[in-house]
Amino acid sequence: MKSPTHVLGAVLGVAAIMLMPPMLGLDRAAAQGAPSANGADSAKFPGAYELVTIEIKDPATGRWIPTPGFNSNGYIIYADTGHMGVHIQPKSRKRFGGTIPTNDEALEALRGYTAYFGSFTVKDNEKDRYVSHKRFGQINPGGDVDVRRYYDFETTPSGATRLTLTPVPADGSGKANARRRLVWQKMPDAPLSAEARKFIGFWRLLYTDTYRAKDGKEVFHGDRSETRSGTSYIIYAPSGHMMVHLMYKEGRTKYAGTQPTPEEAFMAYRTYNGYFGRFITHENQNPPFVYHSQQGTTAPGGYSEQKRFYQFTGNVLRLAPPVVLTDAGELQQGHLYWEKQGPVNAGTR
Repeated sequence: MKSPTHVLGAVLGVAAIMLMPPMLGLDRAAAQGAPSANGADSAKFPGAYELVTIEIKDPATGRWIPTPGFNSNGYIIYADTGHMGVHIQPKSRKRFGGTIPTNDEALEALRGYTAYFGSFTVKDNEKDRYVSHKRFGQINPGGDVDVRRYYDFETTPSGATRLTLTPVPADGSGKANARRRLVWQKMPDAPLSAEARKFIGFWRLLYTDTYRAKDGKEVFHGDRSETRSGTSYIIYAPSGHMMVHLMYKEGRTKYAGTQPTPEEAFMAYRTYNGYFGRFITHENQNPPFVYHSQQGTTAPGGYSEQKRFYQFTGNVLRLAPPVVLTDAGELQQGHLYWEKQGPVNAGTR
């Protein structure tokens, strides 16, 4: 007897040809791999970086020292298309008591968690060189859209590349007056297969839908939803790392104060979620799938291996979690359709 996965996989293979979105042509510049961020240093940025430490400046000596009790991890990813994304979380976070967090649990889950995605522009002709991050979306619904980071690249004795990002002081007084900086180390490219390399890039969510099958036949395909379309991204890097940002278009209200109330935190958490980690393709399986191995997530302690069946059609990637058997004896599966992004338009950076 064939497994539910094989039965549904065969059906989906036929249905996908009829139900996938029209093939959308990539921008010519994207096909040629043209970078969109300006400044000669822009070519140094593309890649995935892992957080090494966060440092603060000792007011007595002016020297940079590790933040006391530093215990965070995260990634920042830059692409030659001019896109970027970041996730940073405390390593030690209390799990939720149930499936849905209470307001207080949501507030605690957001404490120390940074996540956003957007575009970047390099300004290396300034006295203090900086990279500007323009946020398309972020976990803080009312956070600054445009943020600047002074940057420095260095090579460690072992030959690794490190990128130090120093937030510009709120009063704009210059790099010498900065009090905090983040040190990242670039992760080397992985020996990916030709199939795995198809994933590399920034993908924006088009829509989601649901599929049901019974006795090897399609019985339903619908419930199309665009509640997170255009405001959600999945990112794959040549190093074999990835991250997800899923953000609702509605229900995201700016905090009344500088810090959220428990109720505001709950809404922010419920309308923005994601994770980061590694990805491994299993293209020789039928149907093929990719594993997302989480190293951090907005859901505290919820690290897991996320299995996603995939299919490429033009520049659209369809991802689907494993099927589930409903009480009606039907095999049900949700789909997420992602469109690969070309270079960021200069007017949006």
